[in-house]
Amino acid sequence: MKTWLVSLNGAVKLAILAFATLIARITFLDALYVPEFRVMFPENQPGGIAVMTVIFIIFIGVWVWALLAASRGKRGGLIVVLLYSLFTAIGGGLITLTAFCPVGCAVPPVGDAIVWANLIIGLAASIALGFQLIWSRASVRTT
Repeated sequence: MKTWLVSLNGAVKLAILAFATLIARITFLDALYVPEFRVMFPENQPGGIAVMTVIFIIFIGVWVWALLAASRGKRGGLIVVLLYSLFTAIGGGLITLTAFCPVGCAVPPVGDAIVWANLIIGLAASIALGFQLIWSRASVRTT
């Protein structure tokens, strides 16, 4: 199990799980239950909704591209996926738990599970991807 966690396949699978938890967070918790999101993008402002939709598509598209590149062992993909995984852990998990919403306010118990999954899986993916970056750099130096 330990070797799987630090293998390229393990790191990419953890990154995919981090991706899934953040998508669940954005589409389930934030879009449905956070009133500030509805206020920011009211139905009578289609331009703002269109801009946010394009930004979201780009955000997700870059993440999927990076996951595909990382699965092939490409250094650039690993770096981008590491940044996204850190964003999931810190932004989706840690900041939510400490600053935005103390435990229990995010549609308990499902919302709490999603926020904690952001933190735990995002950190695990970040650590595994960090090992991949360190080892890929070491293998480049030796060849």
